[in-house]
Amino acid sequence: MRIGILSDSHDNRETARDALSLFLRERVRTVLHLGDVCSPSVLDPFRAAAVPVLGVFGNNDFDRQGMQAVSGNGFERGPRVLTLDGRKILMSHIFDELQERIGSGGFDLILFGHTHRPVTMRVGGAVVINPGEACGFTSGRPTCAVVDLVTMVNRILDIGNGAGLHQYPAEYESW
Repeated sequence: MRIGILSDSHDNRETARDALSLFLRERVRTVLHLGDVCSPSVLDPFRAAAVPVLGVFGNNDFDRQGMQAVSGNGFERGPRVLTLDGRKILMSHIFDELQERIGSGGFDLILFGHTHRPVTMRVGGAVVINPGEACGFTSGRPTCAVVDLVTMVNRILDIGNGAGLHQYPAEYESW
């Protein structure tokens, strides 16, 4: 099973639609959003395409009821733990919220956003990813991530013009 990972959409509906197109080409079954969707309407294309979105609220997600309505109650406060395809996933908008739980171990995938900078690394046995910013407002480079939960192969991908043409392979580092 492949999952798509987004963070920091910040109301950019165009890049959200482009990310959905990329995810559909990549045969993503579920999207995890790491917060700062901002407007619930950003999630509308995912609902229309019947692609489930599960996520955590970010510090700029003020219409939480609206996000819940569009996502079918798919969002929670972070840190959030869930299991998909047998993989234990820890996710939050802000990395600092994960500190306490990372030490408890047992996670296959640790996800965070907020910094608007893509990161991939390995901490112990876990793959750690920040997909960067879906909005592209800060860097001028909207990005997302795709993870194959069977192989744990993961990639940071550019969203938008030529989406998916610029793939940035995972670079593992140890902390």
